[in-house]
Amino acid sequence: MKTRLRGAILTRLRDWTGRWGFLRRARLKLRDWVARSGPPRWQATRDDLSFRYLRGDGIEIGALFNPLRVPPEARVTYVDHAGLDELREIYSEHDWVQAPDVIDEGERLEKFADESLDFVIANHMLEHVEDPIEAMENFLRVLRPGGILFLTLPDARHTFDGRRTRTTLEHLLRDHQEGPQVSRREHYEDIARIIDCVPEEQVAARADEIAADRARHHYHVWELETFLDLLFELGLPVDVEAAQVTELEFAVILRKNAAKSAIRSPAPSHAQRST
Repeated sequence: MKTRLRGAILTRLRDWTGRWGFLRRARLKLRDWVARSGPPRWQATRDDLSFRYLRGDGIEIGALFNPLRVPPEARVTYVDHAGLDELREIYSEHDWVQAPDVIDEGERLEKFADESLDFVIANHMLEHVEDPIEAMENFLRVLRPGGILFLTLPDARHTFDGRRTRTTLEHLLRDHQEGPQVSRREHYEDIARIIDCVPEEQVAARADEIAADRARHHYHVWELETFLDLLFELGLPVDVEAAQVTELEFAVILRKNAAKSAIRSPAPSHAQRST
């Protein structure tokens, strides 16, 4: 009797163990499926930061084929340097691009009044700008006190820019003060030599082709640490709300703090001096 009872109990335990084992395996498979089918980590990070920090009226510059998802409390005006037809022609490899509401150069934002916006979004845009100091000053100019600057940039360590020299403050100050033409050719040859890997005797010809291309190349190269160093050295009137590396990019969330005075006051840009 005791033997039969013990056998029955062991059988029941094996049954329950098998069932629980099945349930555990099913749960793990479901978790793996959700992880595979969910957004990539960089996208999830963007979403999280957007829903935490963006409210009110703002702009996204150069959204193209990947506009940022924003919460219902955020109203976005899309800004780009060209109209929809021209953008479709330039970026013909993509099936869809975001139609711009305003055509304006994103680094100047001449169509936006001072302190008129609650946020500015510039995802993978600043590395394409020849004068990032001018761009940052204009981003902050159009923001109201307490407004949010939402930036993501490629992390050079994990992209095709990996072997390129990281952009220094001295380089940016020279471009800002003397005009970006002083280093433009250097950028084109850098791309030809390091990214396109053409033989040295073909670098000049390839640089000419890059100069004639309408695409906006990566003029500047950063990783999170070097970009934050740049912000701190410029002494911009901002507070860093978040700074996070995710996969191939990093995100930096800055809040305009009008009470802060600039530690460094760069000379007027070449564009400002020529107007």
